[in-house]
Amino acid sequence: MVGSAQAVVAAFLFLSIATATPYTRLYGRQSNYTWPSEVAEQAHDPSWSQFVNKTTRWSTYEPPSFNEVFLPETEENLSIGLQYLSSAGKTFLVKSGGHGYSPTLHAIQNAALINMENFGHVTINSDFSVTVGTGALFSELVDVVGNAGRELTVGACPCVGALGAMLGGGLGRLQGLHGLTSDAVRSARVALWNGTIVDASADTNEDLFWGLRGAGQNFGIVIEAVFETHPATNGGQQYSSDMTFSADKLEAVFDVTNRLLTPELDSTLSLAIAIGSNPETLEPLILVNVVYPGPEERGQKYARLYSNFSDSMTEQMTAWGNLANVALPSVVISGCPTGSRHNQYSVLTRDLKTEDFREALESYKSFVQKHPTANNSVIFIETFGQAGIKAFPDNFSAFPHRDQFNNAIVFSMTYTDNSATDAADAWALQWRNHFAQPEVSGYDRMVIYQNYAHDDEPLSALYGYEEWRHERLSVLKRKYDPHGLFNGYHAVPANLADWS
Repeated sequence: MVGSAQAVVAAFLFLSIATATPYTRLYGRQSNYTWPSEVAEQAHDPSWSQFVNKTTRWSTYEPPSFNEVFLPETEENLSIGLQYLSSAGKTFLVKSGGHGYSPTLHAIQNAALINMENFGHVTINSDFSVTVGTGALFSELVDVVGNAGRELTVGACPCVGALGAMLGGGLGRLQGLHGLTSDAVRSARVALWNGTIVDASADTNEDLFWGLRGAGQNFGIVIEAVFETHPATNGGQQYSSDMTFSADKLEAVFDVTNRLLTPELDSTLSLAIAIGSNPETLEPLILVNVVYPGPEERGQKYARLYSNFSDSMTEQMTAWGNLANVALPSVVISGCPTGSRHNQYSVLTRDLKTEDFREALESYKSFVQKHPTANNSVIFIETFGQAGIKAFPDNFSAFPHRDQFNNAIVFSMTYTDNSATDAADAWALQWRNHFAQPEVSGYDRMVIYQNYAHDDEPLSALYGYEEWRHERLSVLKRKYDPHGLFNGYHAVPANLADWS
């Protein structure tokens, strides 16, 4: 996802596990219920001095709202709390990293937030797998794994919840080598709607394990997961280069990019392109980041294709664990603070057609000059290797886009004045729809990365158009979330007839 020109989101966003209101509607909220004594001291109302701090999310655009926050300290606490909330008919949402920004979460109002910050453990095991709690951020996961001389695919934004991002698939710079973040999961521990705690793996509750990796917000709360890791590539040292370009260099930037994409991007190479604006002049500018997990001279070979016509360039070899601090920090790190307005639309494309990006840049320029409080808005493109994703069979997990994951384009609208709200939404929607056209995207239908989805796309664009996927996901929904408690985040329909 992407944040903005200083807040490009979260290509890197991430996510919470959510629930909406169906259970309340079915059974009615029981006002005479009170928190069980075993966990009562872990539940707080808005009078608590830390209430705002513990409930504020990354984005305040179309947000959920809360009148209670629950901070369980153990699995048993969580189980007791879920039993209480479900029996009382209370709406709730679970927060891991809190970066899930979908407007579908707006359906959750006056709810109890289950804040999982006490489950932030990251532990390397004797076989070099890593056990990760749902409260851990990517930055914490990378620190531990990198210090052990290992690696796995993570998102580029360090402040995103690691497990939240995994639930929708988990793209990242190392996906060309190792596949998605979710492809590395070996087992998960899950709390179901009624407080029951179960394990899921290739050998236990295999159906749930399949669904958690790609549609995981729909079935329960992932308490922790065990991930496979890999020996660090190039001794853990990666080449990174950031370059800036004036708007007149757009054609040259995309010419180089498209040459690198033909016939397919080097599986070890990752590219990120941001079209933003100069905060003083409001003139468009282009940022390009090249990361290569190999010898410096090889990374420089790729970067020099761009730097020959760049306005500025920085480059360095850096530890994998430090990459987030040097790769487009003005876009990624600056996008971490919580509590700002972020409205994002996105689309996956096979092609990056230069003429369409020229049109989008000129339109972006006009938009920002008319709405200067939205000058931190960005068009962000993530282009990562494909070989590692395609190495897994199509039915390996619920993630549906193994042959349609070439480029993730995010229209990230960030603004400081609510007067820009409607115009920003209309602009981003217009250009998402433009790039989703088959003649522009290169795909015959709209394809959306679930972690980056808005709220207006057909569900098949997120979860796959194949009927067998619909059937399998709907069966899982009926089995593991029979009352629709986990419907807040791009809900999988319980009935086949409700698929769009």
